[in-house]
Amino acid sequence: MILDILRHTPVWVYALAAWLTWMGLRRMRPRERSVRSLWILPAVFIAWGLAGLFAQRAALPLAPLWWLLAAALGGLIGPRLEPVPRIDRASGLAVLAGTPVPLLRNLAIFGAHYLLQVAAVLDPAGAARLMSWDVAVSGFCAGYFIGWGACLARAWRTAPPHASLA
Repeated sequence: MILDILRHTPVWVYALAAWLTWMGLRRMRPRERSVRSLWILPAVFIAWGLAGLFAQRAALPLAPLWWLLAAALGGLIGPRLEPVPRIDRASGLAVLAGTPVPLLRNLAIFGAHYLLQVAAVLDPAGAARLMSWDVAVSGFCAGYFIGWGACLARAWRTAPPHASLA
């Protein structure tokens, strides 16, 4: 059965899993990146979170409520789990601390979505209940990155305009 599930998983799902793993592994080491590039992964996850809401909104009348509650929770947790980078506004660079949190976060969110989708296919009678949880995962994910993005924006605003990261 597991082989059948893996065989019927679309190729783009494997590509996404590989990309999220690679992005998480890169964050294990301290490094410097452009502030603009820091918005790529949050934008992907926020878009994915919103897509999850809109995909289920017609079938699940309470989907917006579940999504908002989970987003609020994610917005509270995201800024507390990941360190906000030090910002050099003059160069547009940020120094990120090395941490396993992004890898674990990426795999947890991806894994939750994947497992809920697989479970919904295997249990069509329980699909609506499972998709309610998927909406909550989508909301949590979007909220997590919205909260972290707000901290990043605050770090940008409060960074000295001519400071050096050295």
